[in-house]
Amino acid sequence: MKQLKSSHSDVIIVGNGITSQFFALRLSKILGGRIRIIIIDKERKDSDLKEYVRALSLSLSTINLCKSLGIWKLIEPHTHPISKIFISHSASNTEKRSFLNLDNRVNEEVASYIIDEKVLRKIVSEETAKLSNVDVIYANIGDIKLDTDQVNVKAQNQILTSKLLVAADGRKSTVKKQLNIKSVSWDYNQLALSCLIEHSKNNENIAVENFLQTGPIALLPMGKGTSSVIWSVNRDNIDRIKKISNSDLKLNIEKQFKNYIGEIIKLDNSGFFELNFSVVQKLYFKRCAIIGDAAHSIHPLAGQGTNLGLRDIICLSDRIIEAFKYGLDVGSTHNLQEYHRKRMPDILTSALAYDGINRLYSNNISGLNPLKDFVINLADSIPILKKTLVRGGSGISIKY
Repeated sequence: MKQLKSSHSDVIIVGNGITSQFFALRLSKILGGRIRIIIIDKERKDSDLKEYVRALSLSLSTINLCKSLGIWKLIEPHTHPISKIFISHSASNTEKRSFLNLDNRVNEEVASYIIDEKVLRKIVSEETAKLSNVDVIYANIGDIKLDTDQVNVKAQNQILTSKLLVAADGRKSTVKKQLNIKSVSWDYNQLALSCLIEHSKNNENIAVENFLQTGPIALLPMGKGTSSVIWSVNRDNIDRIKKISNSDLKLNIEKQFKNYIGEIIKLDNSGFFELNFSVVQKLYFKRCAIIGDAAHSIHPLAGQGTNLGLRDIICLSDRIIEAFKYGLDVGSTHNLQEYHRKRMPDILTSALAYDGINRLYSNNISGLNPLKDFVINLADSIPILKKTLVRGGSGISIKY
């Protein structure tokens, strides 16, 4: 374990993912050396690293955050803008019955970009490593004690103290488990397959999502002849999809997206991840705030998970910055109550909206097909609604 200059800090962050690093970057950008941060990450093994490509969607609110931190110029060359979004519903695996076409712009700005998660993580990790006020240590955390005036965290042979603990250690949060922080959760009974394909046709920066009876399948542009595919399948089809050969997978993907990709030349980096819904009942507990996937896990059909987590860090860092400005306690109950009050409406609205869409479209109840088609066709017929959908997904209307 790294020997620290001091075992005391203003903020201890448990978890060292993209959300944590953006949080440290934003606090450091505004407060500089006035704030001291310790990031604790679990000791990693090579087997913990994901080999498959995971495509992330960066919304306009996230892009604006990157610009404010001065790192968009590093990130933009690795991104792929989404010019249009095509959404359809299929009553069978081949027949598409309804269509929604969205111009993915807000005030003439592209509303979202696609990037490989590993590339984004590398960039923000390198920027975080430059911060002299941030220490990153690799250790398994022990006991956590939340006193009235400070936090005590045992990390191997040291006791670390702080005014605020931030749980950013993902869906299976050790911090939440140890502090017995409750969430509202359920299993989607779905598994998501992610893979990278090279294809013969230029996809023209179009993102496509088709709602099948077995679950949604999405095509995300990652270059002129490259796309990422994310296919969510219901429990009844999980065994089949886990055993599917590359050749059969190619045929299935081509069947859905032939008009956009032509023929698949290469399929690579296949991986699977479980899907579930989870939202904490409160975004804080005593002197602990909860952000990112530790606070909420939503369905990936709209690609908003990372963006939702980054809106958490904007809101929480604003509270910390204000406390520093007036010499107040960053981990006070009032400060964390304000974070909860300002963030929870956006989290619940997003999580429940995507949950409802998934429940409506990821089933094989034939009697619901007319309703599914009606909803998509109605949305496509109302221009102002289409603009509202794109603006809502961009995240720029969220107030902190």
